Amino acid sequence: MPTVTIDGREVEVEVGANLIEAAKQVGIQIPHYCYHPRLSIVGQCRMCLVKIEGPPKLQTACTTQVMKDGMVVHVDVPEVQEAQEGVMEFLLINHPLDCPICDQAGECGLQDYSFKHGQAFSRFVFEEKRTYPGRERIPLGPSVVLNMNRCIQCTRCIRFTEEISGTGELGFFQRGARTEIGVFPGKELDNPLSGCVVDVCPVGALTSSQFRFSERVWYLDKKPSICTGCDVGCNITVEHRRGAIKRYKPRFNPEVNDYWMCDYGRQTFRRYSELDRLGTAVVREGDEQRAVSWDAAIDRVHQGLAESGEGAEIAFVGSGFLTTEEAFLIARLAEAAGSPHRLTCGEDGPTRTIPNPHGGISGSETSPNRRGAELAGLVASEGGLTIDDLMRGDGAARCDFLLIADGDPGSPLHDNETVARLRQARFLVVLAWAESPLAAAANVVLPAATHPEKEGSYVNSNDRLQRFRAAFPPPAGVRPGVDILLDLLSLHDPDWKGLSTAQVFDRMAATLPAFTGRTFDTLPAHGTLVGQAGAVIGGAESNPEDAHP
Repeated sequence: MPTVTIDGREVEVEVGANLIEAAKQVGIQIPHYCYHPRLSIVGQCRMCLVKIEGPPKLQTACTTQVMKDGMVVHVDVPEVQEAQEGVMEFLLINHPLDCPICDQAGECGLQDYSFKHGQAFSRFVFEEKRTYPGRERIPLGPSVVLNMNRCIQCTRCIRFTEEISGTGELGFFQRGARTEIGVFPGKELDNPLSGCVVDVCPVGALTSSQFRFSERVWYLDKKPSICTGCDVGCNITVEHRRGAIKRYKPRFNPEVNDYWMCDYGRQTFRRYSELDRLGTAVVREGDEQRAVSWDAAIDRVHQGLAESGEGAEIAFVGSGFLTTEEAFLIARLAEAAGSPHRLTCGEDGPTRTIPNPHGGISGSETSPNRRGAELAGLVASEGGLTIDDLMRGDGAARCDFLLIADGDPGSPLHDNETVARLRQARFLVVLAWAESPLAAAANVVLPAATHPEKEGSYVNSNDRLQRFRAAFPPPAGVRPGVDILLDLLSLHDPDWKGLSTAQVFDRMAATLPAFTGRTFDTLPAHGTLVGQAGAVIGGAESNPEDAHP
């Protein structure tokens, strides 16, 4: 591999790597606007000019490739600094001074670079600024709003729709100083990945209609997590303020979603505010339910299980919304109760495809972790009940004890006929986070944490095991599913008392072939492939906090 020297630091890079990427490897940031690692290189913003020994003029770092040994590059020199100041001055000549009302403030490339590489004054007469009358707050589609006055014409959004989404709704119109971004006649920006143009826009020209004026970004706490919209398992950042989620944004993972995520996934957090939460443990007495302490609720479940007696039908139903660790604990609870009836409930949904460097990844289920739940042991045994028996047959009526742990309420649990069938079980326990007809019919309700309130792992549609942490704690009276299930299981075996999620995962890895050789705390940042054999067959390690360029 060729060696290049950048500001006195030597680095080996792949043949053909551009100078922006080479500089990153030695911790040097070359400022840029139009360049993006997944988009074609156009070299039109001119912000990335650098000095290369040999050529007489400054060169753009994004278009300059390292082809052989010996290239010497200077970034922190007066000529380059002067060029950067000049580019910033040109960009700011016509840019509106509306940072106080711009959604991009706090994460704006123009703001950041103006402080680092710009001047503290302007030589331009304010009254002569070019503007686009009537081109503010223009909806380009259901998710994206355009403010043309802020556009710096980097064309990232145009190239995204042409090269990544493949839909080509956006283009340049007019010429010269009057050039503007817009949708072609008869089209709107409504492709499944349209929100990504907001992510790649380095300024406030394109903003999200859902997040617009929702919160100042510097007030947001940002935690890495996994999207639960389908089984693709997009890596995301949960951005919230005091537990109120404001938005999901994609987090870089080249093995899964790369830099992207779909519009549907971006909005899945809204379910947590649209549905009523379960806030306290509940036990049924006669025809009414009443709130009880957690100890009383756990004891009542254990009592209901014990009262089932020898030879009774005992069933445990999980969901694709459960973490792998929660599913494993339910399977162990079924084993302790001697039950062959351990199932995973899931639903098919529309196929969603996210581009990545390996040709893309698709998911067609409404839950993120059916595969993980089944690998953890929640799978029908020979001669055991099936999901059809419970949801559409008389399986529940044959059960003396039925526990349904559903991490997210799906449509079957809101169907009155299905609930009526499940309610025929002699003793019904529901572990869930939201109010539902099924919870209202249960003998015991155990309020569980939502996905952003707990930690665990999921297995996606490509059998990639990925870990996530809690973004914020659950409300008072609500507990993570792992803690609830450990309390239940410890009544059968005290050795399970008080374990952490990581310790549960490690026990699972020591027990099940699919997870052999892994520990929770050492799972690669980009995940690792799992299977029945349990061999590590993929998963590059990288920093999960990698930011958008």
